[in-house]
Amino acid sequence: MKYLLDTNVVSDFARGHPSVLERIKRSDPGWLGISSITAMEIEFGLRLHPERTRKLAPVLEALLSAITLLDFSVADAHAAAGLRATLQKRGTLIGAYDILLAGCALQRKLTFVTANTAEFARIDGLLLENWRNETA
Repeated sequence: MKYLLDTNVVSDFARGHPSVLERIKRSDPGWLGISSITAMEIEFGLRLHPERTRKLAPVLEALLSAITLLDFSVADAHAAAGLRATLQKRGTLIGAYDILLAGCALQRKLTFVTANTAEFARIDGLLLENWRNETA
């Protein structure tokens, strides 16, 4: 696996964002994964907005069945705790779920794909890509 997809990237895919859709379609599914944290965020979004479930659920299920789901591990937790401590000391803390996802990507040496590169750029050593801004 090469890429860990952020929740906003999975949402963009489900909504048919052209550049994200194209990039995911031309990627080897074995290169792509999401964290169990992202799976929870997706499920939460569908429960919060049940009117979207009928349209988005089949698209999401197709994507999620084709890519790798990474369970959040103790090693991921250690990496995330270190990140949180560093960012808090600097006064540049990011969201709790974002820290967990960044810890997972860093610990596993994966490129984190997100539309929120400005926030994640605060994390030293985290490889980032923004597929939303690519030309399809």
